[in-house]
Amino acid sequence: MKNTKNNINYIILLLIFLISIFLNIFVFEENSRVPHVSTFTILLITFVLIISNSRLKKFIGLLLLFLINLKIIYSLYFNGNITISALQSMLETNTEEALLMSDCLFFKLILPSLILTIALLCFLAKVKKHLKSNLLFLYTTLFFTVLTVILTIVDIKDEYKLIPNIKENKKELGVFLHHKTPLVFGDAAYLLIASYGDSKYSDTSEIEKLNNSIIAKKSNNNKSIILIMGESSLFSRYSAYGYHLNTTPHMAKIFSTENACIVNNVHSSAPITRDSVSMTLAFNTPESEDNLFSDKSIVEMARYNGYKTYWLGSQEIGKKKNTSTHGSKYGFIARKSDYIKLTNYNDNKLVFLLSQILSDNTQKRFIVIHLFGNHKPYNNYDEIDKKALPKAEKYDLTISHTDRIVNDIFNVINEKKIDYNLIYTSDHGEVINVGHGLKKGREQYLIPFMYKSTNSNYDCHFIESFRNKDGYLSGLMNKYILSELLGYKIDKNVLTKEREYDRVLTANEEVITFSDIK
Repeated sequence: MKNTKNNINYIILLLIFLISIFLNIFVFEENSRVPHVSTFTILLITFVLIISNSRLKKFIGLLLLFLINLKIIYSLYFNGNITISALQSMLETNTEEALLMSDCLFFKLILPSLILTIALLCFLAKVKKHLKSNLLFLYTTLFFTVLTVILTIVDIKDEYKLIPNIKENKKELGVFLHHKTPLVFGDAAYLLIASYGDSKYSDTSEIEKLNNSIIAKKSNNNKSIILIMGESSLFSRYSAYGYHLNTTPHMAKIFSTENACIVNNVHSSAPITRDSVSMTLAFNTPESEDNLFSDKSIVEMARYNGYKTYWLGSQEIGKKKNTSTHGSKYGFIARKSDYIKLTNYNDNKLVFLLSQILSDNTQKRFIVIHLFGNHKPYNNYDEIDKKALPKAEKYDLTISHTDRIVNDIFNVINEKKIDYNLIYTSDHGEVINVGHGLKKGREQYLIPFMYKSTNSNYDCHFIESFRNKDGYLSGLMNKYILSELLGYKIDKNVLTKEREYDRVLTANEEVITFSDIK
């Protein structure tokens, strides 16, 4: 009996080890020494806590087990480890957005995690009865915890430029730990470190310096420049791009007239809002966000050249100065606007707000309209959309609703009889019924882009001039398109270099050429 119980202890250790190897290789796709050691250690710590006789330790172990199960099921559902962008979005997400997403994912992630946790707890309670002693597990846990710390420190010292990068930006340590300890601890470490680094996004002071790509002001005669930024919109679900359901009849009509175009082969600069919108409206790049803080954004450039600036948004823009909520990268830009109005995720109200601001006597306007659009949980539609497309998926219904919103916006513009340059695009695409901000999925980057102008000097040939040699219009070009529309001359050498180096910032904050995205 004594040998049998000893054997069970060793079998349990071997089983935990094999599970950790399986998780790293097949779920988290990490196959190096620190991830293997750290995952084994975290599983072992969880086991030791749960079999403890202390109620507090049992509770902590139970909570850790639930988080582990949630992480595993999340990774299986989204086909890869949770990304840095997704973690960062957690910091910037407000309560209403969090409730919307948790409701959407409850039956897919949370409930299965709870069921698995309860099942494992019952199993471990039975296993505990057959264990001889906890000492083997305690000593093994202590050894591997120390080993994990030592190996992590060694890797930090060995990795080129990591220590200088950490000194410059503490988030680099969080990114490193997220990669090296994929099971729960790395995510928690990143969230903790990043939560202390977002205060820079709350600064509302004006930036004086223009980006080095801007060499002069020029005459342009563009009175009202309106950017409609969609959300999570995959171009291939638009009938205007050939989709078999008639999801966008209004946009197809609006952007098929004179001096208008439906632009093909367009991709975003990132698969998540905070990065893609900021790279549209500021001069930060996939390699660095330094220019976000050192150079005027498009909003500030518009003000600098005599435009009154407006931000009409269905989505929140993050924290204001001296508040306790976390910052938003694109909110840092939005808060520089002269006029800000948010509609609490109601796209329909944006049309009325636009009508109001177009009724004033302002001569030159730069207007950003940020939609909730096609974001999960795909509930942004109504009975009119359901009647128009009775057999459509929910996502297609949100596309139909967005089409109607854009049509209403266009009708308001026409009623006011103003000169305008109108752009409709999206912050990023969507892997339908899965989401965005994922490790994999080319669809996250594929977006619509439509343009219409009353100024013949800025027609569709102007937009096409920003297309690169591979035939794509990158979201990185948006800031240059807007700069020229706002009356700025761009350094051709800088523009050519940026246009032809077609890269994106992935959800794990890696810079990859777009052609390599799968």
